[in-house]
Amino acid sequence: EFTLKYRGPIVAYIARRGLSNDAEDLAQEVLLRLLQDRVLAKADPSRGRFRSLLLAVTRHVIGHHRDRESAQKRGAGQVRNLDQVDVSSQEPDEHFDREWVGHLVEVALARLAREHANYHEALHRHVLEGTSCAEIARTLGTTEGDVHNLIHRGKKKIADYLREQVQEYSLSREDYDEELKYLSKFFP
Repeated sequence: EFTLKYRGPIVAYIARRGLSNDAEDLAQEVLLRLLQDRVLAKADPSRGRFRSLLLAVTRHVIGHHRDRESAQKRGAGQVRNLDQVDVSSQEPDEHFDREWVGHLVEVALARLAREHANYHEALHRHVLEGTSCAEIARTLGTTEGDVHNLIHRGKKKIADYLREQVQEYSLSREDYDEELKYLSKFFP
């Protein structure tokens, strides 16, 4: 479940870094390092957020991969130690953060479709397809006011689902509040 939850943004970030042919393998390496090297168990909440840790490990794996590639060309190599990665010194990466937010939204939309199909349909048709509320009301056999309510409730549910996801990976209430504040800049 852990790998399914976080694999998407990692693969997209790695591919965007020019490694699309190796993105799946490198994402697998990131997830293995997080789990096998007990990085998550050793993580210090005071040194940064979970998303920052994920980005730091991903950057480390990319750097190690590039080192290996250039070492193979030169005939030598040096292995990097993951314990040397300092999460607190990592610069935020807006591309990774956008992928992260996109992933959170995808998960929230999928959950909305499963749990409240009517909210999802109205929201999808209005926001993504640009269908008017009047047209949606006609096809659903309801009133325009009902469609507005479905859309409003759908947006509220998505916001709730997003907050739940952030809470799942936040290490403290303070981390949760900071993460919500930071991620809110990606939403209009």
